[in-house]
Amino acid sequence: MSQLIMLSSLDASIDQHLADHMKRMISKKGTKLGYVPSQYDETKYYFNKMRPHLERLGFEEFIYVDIDQAFEQKYVKSLETCDAIFLSGGNTYYFLNNLKNRGLISVLQRFVQNGGLLIGVSAGAMMMSHTIEIAANLDPNDIALKDLDALNFIPFHFLPHYDEEKHDIRKIVSELGAPVYTCKDGAGIILSHDTKLTTYGEIEKW
Repeated sequence: MSQLIMLSSLDASIDQHLADHMKRMISKKGTKLGYVPSQYDETKYYFNKMRPHLERLGFEEFIYVDIDQAFEQKYVKSLETCDAIFLSGGNTYYFLNNLKNRGLISVLQRFVQNGGLLIGVSAGAMMMSHTIEIAANLDPNDIALKDLDALNFIPFHFLPHYDEEKHDIRKIVSELGAPVYTCKDGAGIILSHDTKLTTYGEIEKW
């Protein structure tokens, strides 16, 4: 049964009701988190920046799983022992390509199907749709990735960092041919048990 959290950002500005809901979910699932960065980060700068916010939500144990230059297969297996998995932000095309190359798509799908909690921020959240086509409105496809099929957990697209002045949402929706949820920083969506979708903060469905 799906337990998904889709965020535009995760910092001190996060909607308090959203944070409280996440804390309740984490307290029920467990405090061991698998952290999957979008790309190689030698000093773990972004993880260290994110860790205090994750700890405030209730996580206590962390497994860092590099899927880029420092990839080791043994750590992929360790994800299956986690209570939750976190997909970071970054370039969505590069992230998806890494997930595919390391065989993580099926691992994540199985994890969620078995009741695991999956948290995605920005690129990590866009990954939960059937495709990352919407990422064209945020990221350059520098690697010319052609296969944009993603995790296929949600029947809509998720657009983080939404800005009315920068994004022509009606054009985006008409091009994608599927519902789009726009999400401003600090806001988020929680989808639990395949049926209940709850939004927090500045979220709009188009």
